[in-house]
Amino acid sequence: MKKMLLLLTVATLSLTAAHAQDQNANAMNRRGGHGQMGHMDRTPEQRADMQTQRLTKQLALSAEQQNQVRTIALAQANEMEAMRGQRPTDDAGRQAMGQKMREAQARYDEQLKAVFTAEQYTKYAQLREDRMEHREEKKADIKSEKQKPKATKSKTKVKAS
Repeated sequence: MKKMLLLLTVATLSLTAAHAQDQNANAMNRRGGHGQMGHMDRTPEQRADMQTQRLTKQLALSAEQQNQVRTIALAQANEMEAMRGQRPTDDAGRQAMGQKMREAQARYDEQLKAVFTAEQYTKYAQLREDRMEHREEKKADIKSEKQKPKATKSKTKVKAS
């Protein structure tokens, strides 16, 4: 009887651990592999608020500009959310989706340009360019990390004198 109880306890603990790991992996996938820092699980409203806060901090937006930016950011976040829901699986579909997203981003930038002063828009464009360069550098780093051969540990023993 004790062996049966012990076996049942071990099995339960094993299943619980496996289930917890599976849930963590699913959470990582939903967040685009970014763990808890990911933005994929945020609502469009949360994304619009964060975008507005970031731009307010970076560009010193007035209260009126903040309201306009939030409205524009919310519309863009909703549009992107809808596009992400229709994620294609084939290459042609992915390319078409990428083109639609670039067009949506261009419209978003034009709408912001109408809200910002010339100085603010210049700074916004520079910040956006810097972010894109940083993103490309990260992609290149990840790609080079994947291509590096795994280092093997040498098992050389050193005799103590």
